This record gives sequence, C-alpha cells and structure tokens, in this order.
Amino acid sequence: MKRKVFEHYQPYKIKQKARFDLGNNENRIIDWAFLPQETLENLDVNQLSFYGDNTYSELIEKYAAYLGVNPKQVTVGVGSDHLIHMIVSTFMEKDDTFLTVNPDFFMYETYNHMHGSRFETIDLEAKNDTLVLPVEKLLARAEEVKAKIIMLSNPNNPSSVAYSLEDLEKLAVSFKGLLVVDEAYIEFANVESFISRLQQFDNVLVLRTLSKAFGLAGLRVGFAVGSEELIHELDKVIPPFSLSNLTAKMAAVALNYTDKVLETVGVIQNLREEMILFLQGLYNCQVLPSQASFVT
Repeated sequence: MKRKVFEHYQPYKIKQKARFDLGNNENRIIDWAFLPQETLENLDVNQLSFYGDNTYSELIEKYAAYLGVNPKQVTVGVGSDHLIHMIVSTFMEKDDTFLTVNPDFFMYETYNHMHGSRFETIDLEAKNDTLVLPVEKLLARAEEVKAKIIMLSNPNNPSSVAYSLEDLEKLAVSFKGLLVVDEAYIEFANVESFISRLQQFDNVLVLRTLSKAFGLAGLRVGFAVGSEELIHELDKVIPPFSLSNLTAKMAAVALNYTDKVLETVGVIQNLREEMILFLQGLYNCQVLPSQASFVT
C-alpha cells in the first residue's frame, strides 16, 4: 500500500508544547488584533456561500502593487510550500532532475519524492566565517546532472545567509532551465530582491509569502511571481479555489497595512543584531551573518 520512498518519513504534525515557540520563525511582534473584525466588515456573505472569484483578483492586484509588478505576473497558493509542489508538478517530468544547495528547505526534497523526479544537491561553501553560493560549481553540476530546475532560498533557510543579486543573475543567465528563488525571508535582508530583475528573464520564478514578515503564517498565503507565460503554465496545475475566500479577503485587507509590516521588520532586524552580538560573546559560538528573521 505504501511507497518505499516514504518509508523513513515521519508525519510533520507536531503538537505545540512551548508557550513561546520560536521554531517556525513566526513574526510574534506585529499586532493584527484588528484584522478579523475589519475583514468581516468588508466581507460579503456570498463570499462564504459561493466559490466566487477563482482568480483572486483583489488579492493579486494588491500584492502586485506591493511588489511593483503586473498582476498577470503573479499567482497565489496555500503558502509558498504549496507553490513549490505546484512548480515541481508543472515543470518536471517524472525522471527530470531538480537541483538545490545543501542546506536548504527540506520540503524541496519531499515534493520531488512525491513526484518521482530526481533530486540532487551541492554543498554551500564555507568562506570568511560564512557560507557562500558556489555559482560556477552549481552551474557545472546542473550541466552534469542535466537539471531542469534549480531552486534555492534567499535568504537561505536554515543557514540565514543571503546571496547577492549578482550571483543569482549569473545563474539566471547561464542556466538553461528554470531558476526558482524562494524569498520567504527577503523583507529582512539587506540584499535586493530578484523581483527587480524579473523583466530581464523568462526563466525565473520568485516565491514570496505572507507568513514571515507579514506575521500571517496561519493564513497560509504564498505567491509566485514571474513572466506572464510562466504564471500561465503554473495556473494550469494549481487546483481551482484552493485558497478560501475568507483567507483571500483577510490577506487583501492586511495588504492595506504594508507600512505597519515594514516598521515591524525594522524592529526584528534590530533584535536580530542584538542577538548576534549576544551570541558572539559566548564561548566557542560561531554566528553566521544573518539576513533572515532568525540567527544561525
């Protein structure tokens, strides 16, 4: 009955035990106490009774405005995790190869196992007390294994380090397949988002989320951003009405308060620097230069 590839897996269903749980890198500073009431005041009861707008046009238009892109370049999913799954399903044949770096987000491997595609990694390199992206080695490995997708998180999860826009551009220029840049933590970083370069590339998708900087992890809202052609292909596979209308409305209301979000990001960045200084003062403790909302 079961597939051999999942024999060593355990269900990712963990009961919350700690009163203050930092393990999921949630934004516990931002105050959304007003959001449920404001959402209900803006909610038509028909949005609960009927499937409604399967394009989620209000939400996508607001998020596109936040990023400064065309709404046709954006699609939405049930968290960026869901969109990773959809990208693998959309662009990978069964025996195609998916390439990422080690360490990186563990769900990349899981979704490839689910799909039956090949999964390959290359290690990040230690240099000057940090981890760096070995661009030339990554490109050589992609050529060797005939990778169809390279996906990596920036800032990297779990190491917290960030890659330069220049390094990612080198990948986008030289790699013949699809480059996916997972920017779940980009609001906390001092490096520029790849969103600013998307117009130059038709082989790049950027993933974003409301779970981290926006502090709305419980809503499960993620976005994919790329060329209109890539988004059109992705939308062919994303299940219809996958996001609830209530979730979409609440997320759209939250996007009226991006200034509040960015202000909170500044607070977290300051706390991050305090934490780095504290850890650097501990005996035998090496701290990576974090560009995320957590410190490694």
